[in-house]
Amino acid sequence: MNKQIVVIGVVIALFGAYLFSLSSVTVLSEFDVIPTNSFITYYANVQTLPLPMANYQLELINNNQEPEFRDGIQIRGDVIDLYVFDDENYDIFKRCGGAREGADICIDWDPIIQKLELTGTYRKVLDPEMEKITVVVWNHNIEETVENSISIRLESNYSGIANILVIIGLLVFYIGASKKEKKIVNKSIKNIKE
Repeated sequence: MNKQIVVIGVVIALFGAYLFSLSSVTVLSEFDVIPTNSFITYYANVQTLPLPMANYQLELINNNQEPEFRDGIQIRGDVIDLYVFDDENYDIFKRCGGAREGADICIDWDPIIQKLELTGTYRKVLDPEMEKITVVVWNHNIEETVENSISIRLESNYSGIANILVIIGLLVFYIGASKKEKKIVNKSIKNIKE
């Protein structure tokens, strides 16, 4: 085992893991059971980026039960409405109870993203310049609750480089650990004169 090569491999792998931890950051991760005929609001603040030089991509991922077949019968999945708002439009949405009727102001709320009757997995890349994200997940079903999972992540272009560094570090570590050291024996011959 060559200890120097092993140490170099460990350092490269640790640096790659550290870079990966900074390049892929979860801003929000929630799992909730949404009550019947109600909505849950999620807030995420994205104010500082871990790697200022990196180009981050802001990604929203929402999951719930999608339609499936059981015994040849299609079973309906969980259906939700999903909205992404800025502060001003969310305030109007909340004051109007999500309805577009009634007061004149209630007609004016306009979400950044609106997906109605959404089921299964939904992915959307958001504007990385958004500092505050407000997501509303609404269960319109009056009989059943909905299990819903949502996450918002910052993903940079350095995550691929970080993965490669970890792999290289592990390979260098393996090479260093499997290498046999050669022992150099210094023989000195003494001439003894009689």
